[in-house]
Amino acid sequence: MRKRVPLNAIRAFEAVARHQSVAKAADELCVTPTAVSHQIRLLEDFLQVELFTRKNSRIYLTPESNSVLERVSSALDLIEDSVLSLQNIQEEQDRRLAVGASSSVASHFLMPRIGQFLSEAPEIDLSLHTYLTLREAETQQIDLTICNWDSNLDCMKEPLVEEEILPVCTPELAARYGNDTKRLLAEAPLIHSDRIGFDGSVPDWSKYFAEYGVERKDILHGPRFNQAGTATEAARSGVGILLGRSLLIQSSLEKGDLVRVAESFPERSAYYMLSPWKTDRASVLQKFKDWLLRSVEANDYVHAI
Repeated sequence: MRKRVPLNAIRAFEAVARHQSVAKAADELCVTPTAVSHQIRLLEDFLQVELFTRKNSRIYLTPESNSVLERVSSALDLIEDSVLSLQNIQEEQDRRLAVGASSSVASHFLMPRIGQFLSEAPEIDLSLHTYLTLREAETQQIDLTICNWDSNLDCMKEPLVEEEILPVCTPELAARYGNDTKRLLAEAPLIHSDRIGFDGSVPDWSKYFAEYGVERKDILHGPRFNQAGTATEAARSGVGILLGRSLLIQSSLEKGDLVRVAESFPERSAYYMLSPWKTDRASVLQKFKDWLLRSVEANDYVHAI
């Protein structure tokens, strides 16, 4: 089996050759001159080659060792750069943050606000993952998941907000029915969102009308969407009235793209933040959680749990 060249001896050789001094090499390597001299002798014995000559108390490279010095120095620099790159990789990983949310929450709540977070924390590399199913949400390798179900995962579960469910439509559509709540609920086209929440907690029109005693025969009629986000876009386009989720429609209400046309459903939909019990990115994660809580507190239609 081939013997490996002693690395410490190579470092000692390169330092002595560069400084042309055992004492200066010892200072750089934080060892004694005796230890450096020992390493030089060890390398010469290993190679069976004389590396230095000494004249008048000075040390000089032999022609043979001088011919390889540049390559040895480059190789040691490469080793150092490679090892230091591990530190850089760890630093990059420490500032990464993966956040998971439904496509609707990501598009209609996070995206209009995420620029504010990134401006407050430019050092964080945020990665946003969207999910379509509960299984997909709970199997992703994510630092923080925003969800509207009480998960059974073994993780930290923190309440985020409770959102209102309220009928909304465009100002133009409301005006078409004289801004009359009774006419809107009785006559305006209904937009249906079949994706009623992973735990079934978000009401549909049948449940809403039953709660407020509204009689309407064509409750099941109207366009249907399997995502709350696309249903919200349909409402913004004037297609009809929608039982909007306040977390998703707040920006549209603020801009006046949508208006509230009737009472909210009495039951609210809860959201939670799911995160690992232990993480190497605890400070980064907490910074995002704090920002998220401040963002929802500024929403008039969500409520602290």
